Amino acid sequence: MDVPTNDNTAAAAPMAPASAPDEPAARADHPPEDRSSDPAFKAVAAWIGQLARTLKTCRLYHATNPTVLRFRVELFEALARLTTDQGAITYRFTADDVLYEDASLYPAKSRDDNLALAFHRDGVRGITFAPAVTQRELDALVDAVLVVSGQAHSEDDLVTLLWQANLQHVDIDYVPAEGDVGAASAEETQSLVPWPTADPENEGAEAEVASTETASGDPMAPGTGSRSDDWTTGDLSTEVEAGFEELASLAPQEVARFHEEFAAEHEVSLMTTALAVGHAYLDAGINPDDRAELARFVPRMLRLAVGEGSWLEAREAVGLLRECASDEWSVETFTQELFQPVSVGATAELLDRQRPEQVAEFVALARELGEQSVEWLHLVLGVSQHRGSRRILADAIAGLCRDHPERIAPWLADPNWFVVRNSVQVLGAIGGEVVVGLLGTAARHPDRRVRYEVVGALGAVPPASARPLLLQMLPGADTRLFAAILHQLAFERHTETAVLLMGFLQSPDFEQRPDLERRAIYSALAAVGTDDVLLELEAELAKGTWLARGADLHRQAIARIIARIGTPRARALLERGAESKRVGVRGACGEALRMIHVRG
Repeated sequence: MDVPTNDNTAAAAPMAPASAPDEPAARADHPPEDRSSDPAFKAVAAWIGQLARTLKTCRLYHATNPTVLRFRVELFEALARLTTDQGAITYRFTADDVLYEDASLYPAKSRDDNLALAFHRDGVRGITFAPAVTQRELDALVDAVLVVSGQAHSEDDLVTLLWQANLQHVDIDYVPAEGDVGAASAEETQSLVPWPTADPENEGAEAEVASTETASGDPMAPGTGSRSDDWTTGDLSTEVEAGFEELASLAPQEVARFHEEFAAEHEVSLMTTALAVGHAYLDAGINPDDRAELARFVPRMLRLAVGEGSWLEAREAVGLLRECASDEWSVETFTQELFQPVSVGATAELLDRQRPEQVAEFVALARELGEQSVEWLHLVLGVSQHRGSRRILADAIAGLCRDHPERIAPWLADPNWFVVRNSVQVLGAIGGEVVVGLLGTAARHPDRRVRYEVVGALGAVPPASARPLLLQMLPGADTRLFAAILHQLAFERHTETAVLLMGFLQSPDFEQRPDLERRAIYSALAAVGTDDVLLELEAELAKGTWLARGADLHRQAIARIIARIGTPRARALLERGAESKRVGVRGACGEALRMIHVRG
């Protein structure tokens, strides 16, 4: 197979095979300086470790698993930060190690844990990441390494896969096919093959001498021992002792690294692992009996996930059950278990402790269950004690019932006042004229907290549709509810409402009303008043004796109402009042006129 080449590696290709055997000796003669305390070096080394963990996770789980996707995103984010801070980063690969500026980053621990092998075996000697590297390019590199290092047979090597990926910001330094042992010089071939070759002319004599020395000499002498996979058995023990000393010096760092990798691997929950195994089981082409057996096991995983509050895993389990297509499990049967009071209470308790994004995952699970989710969400909403969770649940129910708000009606008759209140919140989230009739039912609820919620929900209803119901709620309303209703009425000018408020203002017991109610009447009348009530307002302006207690405050409030009406007739009324002989009337109207000029 022809291997693609590029200009960047033309000079490096013939040198890579010849220089590789000399690298260990060069590092032994000139050991690199200790850079373990260098923050930049730590960041470069940490990214290689993160790459190794990502490859392990990708081999363990399905490509669409959330854990795999998260690891890939975090790997790219770390590389982006690294190249932004330090510029282009170049990693070199030997047969058993990953290097950065001749410093070891990830030496092989075993044949299974040899990150550099997949690169070095296919001729890749170095990779340079430019600061502009993209997520797609990094994903293509990871996918290529997974292909060449996996168990599945691939006709292409790593260099070919990377060339086909068209990596614009990743530079590959590789040895082309022509630079292998077969095409190398005699000197390069001798350096690549460490054992000697026989001379054809003296083959018989040398064989006889070698046989004699081996039979009579010390079997442990240098050069006469048997050859093992890793070393010659006749080597001196000095190198072994030095190796032990090196291991002892590296032990603390390696133990710490092991703990970090162990913790990273165990961040993946048992539930996620089990679901990944289930998906792999389905993708393996199982027979109907195996599929039925898997369908009997997955409901246990689903119940465990719901009990732990792992809503995302529970949603995946529901999808897995639907893929199994078993007659032994149904959404209806499962939701009946969820509707039990004990289950509802435990679910609400979990949601009250979770973050908003986790509550959103719960809502997604409920939607996955279909129409039964409305009842489940209502039950949990009625038990939840956290305001933020209740708001998310109410919005979710509103989204599910927006086209059919009548599905909320049964909950308005619930004997528990808080369930009715929550249902009113849902109707407020739906809004529009279609909910006015349902809100009218709740407006007659004996608990005032429900009626307060009805007034708030009417704010999402067009004023013309909400006004009749608000006016019906005024008689018998307490101070707080009275003020809330007037606040909702003060959205647009309306003669009938203004006349009603004028009646409150002219009532003999107006002065005996609480301050909050009087201020609410003043404010609402200013917002809805029209020219039809100007005569009554003028009469109120001149009402009272010169020394009546509170008369000036009342006149000032009336003058401000007339100024807020702001019509030409209202302005003319204030101008006449500003010329009145009564000091209180003249002062109130003059102040109102100044307010008009400032506002205008």
